[in-house]
Amino acid sequence: MAVFMMMISTAFASPYPDHLNGDPNYILCDGHMGVAWYVDRSSLNVQKYAPPQYIIAVNVVTVPDADKGGTAISQVKTYRFFYNSDLVRMYLDRNLNDDWSYIDPNGSWAQTGIIMPTGEIAFALAYNYKFYGNFGDEFYNRI
Repeated sequence: MAVFMMMISTAFASPYPDHLNGDPNYILCDGHMGVAWYVDRSSLNVQKYAPPQYIIAVNVVTVPDADKGGTAISQVKTYRFFYNSDLVRMYLDRNLNDDWSYIDPNGSWAQTGIIMPTGEIAFALAYNYKFYGNFGDEFYNRI
């Protein structure tokens, strides 16, 4: 019975490492079709702290074939987020020019993948607080 339970828990484990190369500065934010995206903790930049409004920028690295042990970074991209904690709304500055797009916490992966978990990690890193709080404990524990 114990072997069976171990097989079940292994079957549901993420194929992507929680931290790139075991480095806690690179936190898994999303993975899809073999590609993993990691938030670079060391790049966190709080640009505005005026509660209830906050702006945070952070870099995300892309790692192809991460599900097969790949560790080479193919891209680094800066994501910039605006948060309003009174309204509990998060926005992405898609072109880094104050052109804010709302991130619906109930949106599909196509709408929220990579960006919403990145925004959630950035806020948690800056303030040790969940913003939307709609991810499981495993997600927040790796931060």
